[in-house]
Amino acid sequence: MFIESSSFAVSATAGILTVKAGVAFFVLATPVGWIGLIVTAAAASIITNDLVKGSSGSWYDKIMRQVDSR
Repeated sequence: MFIESSSFAVSATAGILTVKAGVAFFVLATPVGWIGLIVTAAAASIITNDLVKGSSGSWYDKIMRQVDSR
């Protein structure tokens, strides 16, 4: 549950930040720019999700060790 929820939160944030950063540029572009914005935001979310899922197991272990040591 920790891995799924943390990867979702971080990947959603990455997608939102990508959209915010690209809106100013792509708004001035043609409809192809909007497609590029959507594809770029989706790609950022997917890549971030994969990265977070790959490392969140170790994060969970560190958190649980801290909780158990108290």
